Amino acid sequence: MRSLIIILLAASLLTAQEVQEAIDTTDAHSNAYIHEDWSYFAERLRNEFLALGERKYRRGEYRAAVMEYFSFLYHFPEDELLPLVHYRIGRAYEQLEEFDLARQQYTLVRDSLDADSRVQVVCLRQLARIDYEQGRYQAVLDLPPMDDPYIMVLKGFASLTEENWTGSEELFRQARRFYPFKARIILDRLITDIQALPDLPYYRGWKRTLWNLLPGGGLVYLHNWGEALGYAVGIGTLAAAAVMTQNWTRYTMGLGAAGLYVMSFKAAARTMDEKNLAIRKARLAEINAAYSLDTFWSFAHPAIY
Repeated sequence: MRSLIIILLAASLLTAQEVQEAIDTTDAHSNAYIHEDWSYFAERLRNEFLALGERKYRRGEYRAAVMEYFSFLYHFPEDELLPLVHYRIGRAYEQLEEFDLARQQYTLVRDSLDADSRVQVVCLRQLARIDYEQGRYQAVLDLPPMDDPYIMVLKGFASLTEENWTGSEELFRQARRFYPFKARIILDRLITDIQALPDLPYYRGWKRTLWNLLPGGGLVYLHNWGEALGYAVGIGTLAAAAVMTQNWTRYTMGLGAAGLYVMSFKAAARTMDEKNLAIRKARLAEINAAYSLDTFWSFAHPAIY
């Protein structure tokens, strides 16, 4: 009887051990399946955020694209594509003309140790372009020298806007080496137009001086008829009064005529500077319209995403 009991107890223990082993095996398999399913789900979710963000960006739905990209950052804060996603957020903010927010995203990538050097370079370009678009030309010109055609082109346009013709031409010549043939042709035309800037049909100082020998004549040369007539009448009236009067009155009228004559010289000089500046600005506007920054930005731009 005792032997039978011992045999039954041993059998029950073996059965319990087998059941536990079966449960452990089942749990291990279940955990493996759960892990596999979660990995698959996470990968799909990750790709979905990226695909939706890119699709909305291409459609011009930039704010919606930003939301998708930020969802990606929230769910996958340690993903290897983080620098690229920050870059895409920056590009979307640029399209929305929210340049300060774009600058924040590019700065994150530029200062990131995990970012690929190529991505950092592209973000540096975009930061420089934001400075240019916001009129911070000196910030662009203060960038350290680098063999990057996009930075060179940015500096070239900044120098052009600052009316540094020689510096602008040299920068475009340096950038020319890095661009394909089609872009080099455009750069050659741009350089030719820059070289022609000093030869625009400006009003000349020596001609203005000759015309100034006549009362208000300098302003006549500048086609400023109303002001020229005013000075001519004023000088003529005072001069005539000086001739027809006596003593101190003649002296006073003569000084008045001379003073007005000098004022007409200064007015002509000021007007000539203003008109020549307007000529330069008009020509620069034509050049900027003909050779937009996007013309050169589109050539060989690295496809980093």
